[in-house]
Amino acid sequence: MNVRSRLVVFATVVFVTVASVGAAGLVTNHGMTAQPTVDQQQFQPSAIDAPTVDRNGTISYDDDGESKTIVIDVAHSNDVSEEALEPVVSALTAGGHTVQYHEASDEFDSDPAADLNETLRGADALIVVEPETRYTAGEAAGVSAFADAGGRVLFASGPDSGGLGGLLGLLGGTQPTGDEFAAVTSPVGIAYDTGYLYNMEEYENNFQSIYATPSTNSELTDGVDRVVFDGPTPVVTDGQTLLTTLEGTEHSETRETGAYSVFARSGNAIAVGDPGFMSSTNYNRADNDVLIGNILEFLVTGEKAPGVPEETSAERDTGMTAESSDTGMTAESSPPQLPST
Repeated sequence: MNVRSRLVVFATVVFVTVASVGAAGLVTNHGMTAQPTVDQQQFQPSAIDAPTVDRNGTISYDDDGESKTIVIDVAHSNDVSEEALEPVVSALTAGGHTVQYHEASDEFDSDPAADLNETLRGADALIVVEPETRYTAGEAAGVSAFADAGGRVLFASGPDSGGLGGLLGLLGGTQPTGDEFAAVTSPVGIAYDTGYLYNMEEYENNFQSIYATPSTNSELTDGVDRVVFDGPTPVVTDGQTLLTTLEGTEHSETRETGAYSVFARSGNAIAVGDPGFMSSTNYNRADNDVLIGNILEFLVTGEKAPGVPEETSAERDTGMTAESSDTGMTAESSPPQLPST
């Protein structure tokens, strides 16, 4: 077969193929099998069964009319970005309160416990988010004394910083896998589990965006119907469980299902298993804004005794005073460079 003959055969095959497809289309359009179009019901947005939550919330809270100082700890390689705390800082400063960042000292011979204690003596509340370096025994003792004296403390961390620490004897459980957070939470009766939680049956955008609901009536859950957490880690306490996940929630490590505690209180300290719910992108999901407002009200309505934590012998030996630190940065000035998440 010469080249011209092969071209004729090829053209004939193409013609037959196109004609067959066209005929099939004509037959279909005449009713044998209706072609789907975007006008049909199953292709409309209203027919898609996807859960949705309200995103119209704003953070509001009541206080006693007195300006308070809230310290955010960034001295322990805390895994938190400015965006993650922007709604919290904005709401606090808008209410007339001062936000101060506690940074690690650049001096080689500085005492971390003495530095933290000095900062806390001038503070009313402390926020600790996902530390990645361990608190010293002196620092942990200072935080515990601060809470015992009426200072309010918020711990917030996800799965990466977990550890059951010193609460094992009290609550039972498996051996801890991390102690960065346990060193400071255990003395006040709070501990973080390991792993994360998910729910394959009821969730928001995906199986890790799960709901938590109040497990008891409390000022910290007032007005909260449900909140959305992203892959939270369980929080256990010798005090009061405030929020639990829905039944059917699974643990990433044990695969056990149930309702898990993700927000708890022990005295003047509270702990949540997902710091991301306070971020700019998540604060207005479901009732997250209501919960944040309740937390801020808790932080600014405590009554801390003056002069606590007291000076340690190391502070007295180095000539440090008991006056509150004036080197901390307030929210009106530029915050330190925080690592991005």
